[in-house]
Amino acid sequence: MSRILLLVDRHQQPNLPIAHLNTEHEVIALDRGLDPNSEFPFPQIAFDLCILDEANFDRIGPLVESLKAAAEPIFLPFLLVSKSQTPALFEQPFSQQAKQLDRRIDDLIVSPVEPTQLHLRVENLLARRRLSLELHRLQEVIKEQTFTQSLLKDSLQATNENLQREIAKRAELETALRENSYLDSLINAMPDIVCFKDGEGRWQEANQALLEVFELEKIDYRGLKDSQLGELSIFYREALQACEVSDREAWEKGTLSRGEEVIPRSNGSVKIYDVIKVPVFHPDGRRKSIVILGRDITEHKQTRDELVRLASIVESSDDGIVGKTLAGTIQSWNAGAEKIYGYCASEIKGQSIEILAIPERPKEMPQILENIRAGASIDHYETVHLRKDGQQIDVSLTISPIKDATGAVTGVSTISRDISDSKRVEKAFEQLRHQTEMILFSAGEGICGLNKEGKVTFVNPAAVRMAGCESKQLIDRPLYESLHRAQEECSKAIKQLSPATDINSGSELVPHCAAQQAGKLLPNRVSSQILATLEDGEARRVTDEIFWRRDGSSFPVEYVVAPMREEGEIIGAVVTFKDITERLAVERMKDEFISVVSHELRTPMTSIHGALGLLNSGLLDAYPQKAKRMLEIAVTNTDRLVRLVNDILDLERMESSYSTAVKQTCNVAELMLQAADEMQGMAQQAGVTLSVKPVGAQLQAVPDRLIQALTNLLSNAIKFSPSGATVWLSGELTHNLDLAEKAAHKSVSSPSLLSPEPATAPPHLLVPSSWYIVIAVKDQGRGIPPDKLEMVFERFQQVDASDSRQKGGTGLGLAICRSIVQQHGGRMWVESVLGEGSTFFLSLPLLREGLATES
Repeated sequence: MSRILLLVDRHQQPNLPIAHLNTEHEVIALDRGLDPNSEFPFPQIAFDLCILDEANFDRIGPLVESLKAAAEPIFLPFLLVSKSQTPALFEQPFSQQAKQLDRRIDDLIVSPVEPTQLHLRVENLLARRRLSLELHRLQEVIKEQTFTQSLLKDSLQATNENLQREIAKRAELETALRENSYLDSLINAMPDIVCFKDGEGRWQEANQALLEVFELEKIDYRGLKDSQLGELSIFYREALQACEVSDREAWEKGTLSRGEEVIPRSNGSVKIYDVIKVPVFHPDGRRKSIVILGRDITEHKQTRDELVRLASIVESSDDGIVGKTLAGTIQSWNAGAEKIYGYCASEIKGQSIEILAIPERPKEMPQILENIRAGASIDHYETVHLRKDGQQIDVSLTISPIKDATGAVTGVSTISRDISDSKRVEKAFEQLRHQTEMILFSAGEGICGLNKEGKVTFVNPAAVRMAGCESKQLIDRPLYESLHRAQEECSKAIKQLSPATDINSGSELVPHCAAQQAGKLLPNRVSSQILATLEDGEARRVTDEIFWRRDGSSFPVEYVVAPMREEGEIIGAVVTFKDITERLAVERMKDEFISVVSHELRTPMTSIHGALGLLNSGLLDAYPQKAKRMLEIAVTNTDRLVRLVNDILDLERMESSYSTAVKQTCNVAELMLQAADEMQGMAQQAGVTLSVKPVGAQLQAVPDRLIQALTNLLSNAIKFSPSGATVWLSGELTHNLDLAEKAAHKSVSSPSLLSPEPATAPPHLLVPSSWYIVIAVKDQGRGIPPDKLEMVFERFQQVDASDSRQKGGTGLGLAICRSIVQQHGGRMWVESVLGEGSTFFLSLPLLREGLATES
């Protein structure tokens, strides 16, 4: 039944026979006679035919034309009813109106209208509309079929070359599609997966490739949804559910969609498919079917990912990686090459590689390319290249041919590494070697190099001079046959030279077991610190041994022996020694002086200090001002003498009575904080900031002695720091092997400094600890010259002699510190930079159960 819209003024057309139309069609009448100015609502009314009179047409003529244009290509008919007094006028008005009403009115009838004539005209127009609708539907069906066939055609062309001639002919393709048996064979022969589902997602057809993917060959899949198939094939349940979700997204999108789907296989592999999904709809918008095509891109994607990974590696490499043709034209240029040569990729690609060659080597690049064309490779070829800015740089090249699948050389790959820095380092090492050689030969101390067997491999002129012979008389001979003789001979010589000196007071001897082992490995040799170092690799410092000259005379020496290692193996040792004859004489004089001072000056100086202090207190105001100033000077000098006597007595008392002192378990952090608190007043008066970073750890010690050592070091740091400077007191836990590395070749406080477990440790260290606390006192003073780093630990020694007057020092403070640290089984050394300051280090062994964290 069709819908007819009637736009006729019933007053103008009272006799229009529309009653019989209601029996066959639905007639919708809009009468505008009552309100001619009201708007027409009929654009919102669906109709198949509109009958209108002239009056209404005059009002809605443009709207009629727009409605007919909007309905195209479907025919929307309009029938115009025209007034006339007599039927004879019918023909003439009709022919004229048809010309005027072109593109608006499809037919015209003159009133009065015969029912039969109106029926024929209406049915004719409605028949034309039904024909138009059917034609439009057929066109949509053909268009849908053409689109689906086009997709299948593209897939078939890619997988079966034998069908390309048939696909080129559209009629033959349609015939082949109608032959279902042939189409099934064809689809099953495709490596791509193909599936047809209905509008509800039920499987209709699937090719063999898809059935193999989901292992559905033995299952009747037709009529089942993805979720139902997932229940039959448990392993692929999640993959089938994912397919169902992507189908839903394709339906919602309403057009062709494309994406990747990952399908795990039961054999452990994973397949990746590039899937195209085409939803097909009925003309009324209902879902009809969905076509699914998928291509296996697993290998392609893996290859692409590998290429991306390699490209990322190439691009992020610090080395320059350059690809060239066989003629030397640059084709690829990574960021590393840009960094090395200064050219960006856009300006260097297409250029000849000879742009990097220096003018002095014009034939180098062509010769390299010729070798590569011959199939050769070049590894680590060092040459000089030219940067964009004109700078010449040293580079190391690895050049390889690029070959295709047949093995033919198609290009050249070059990996370039900037070795300018390493070349500069080599040059610096060569200069350093030359400087070291000059230092060895100009040093005032004797230096001997020994091999693993203890034979001399080199000596410097100072050693030759002290030995009183030529270097060839020492080279390749055991040191103990020339300079370093038996321990018994050394002891006798030292006693004759210095009767008051204990020969073991400053040396570290090899333990008995080590001496026996050394005797087994080195027969007929003496037990000595030098041979012990060759055996265990520990550096040692000995302060009181005797070396022998060629003529048989001897001289006291202080020496340091340090191992030489190559790849962790001990290959020899270096012995550095100096003649200390004069120093021993001075020390004897100092000992005598100390004895005199301690016995003759302490008591009267104490009395003088008390009397002058009383005078300086202001009680004797009757004295003139000049006399008071002199008294103040006397008090200051008296204080210095008292400090001198006290320091001397402290030093001697510590050396003689430490074994009787009460030792207890102490917390290092508390000792550091207590020492810092005692020095805060002095630091504030000097305008110096005192920074403390304590470390909590337990050790066995005499707390008053350690606080004395710390306050002495802090006092020196404050005195020698300018106003506004900072003095740091810090601690660090370290292993004994780490300590040996830190302390190697530093100025040290005792011969056991470089040994992780000193043989002369105090008796309270019954079980040697493998952990140490290293305490550092750092200042921002003027620093210590390198040649005085060792001297400052000796008695009555100061960097500047005027310091005793200006700073009030006695020259014994560091010697006292050294004695305290040594008696606690520790080590002490200093590091300094002139103009920047000094750092004094002291290390003390911890109890095994005393390790803790930084406070």
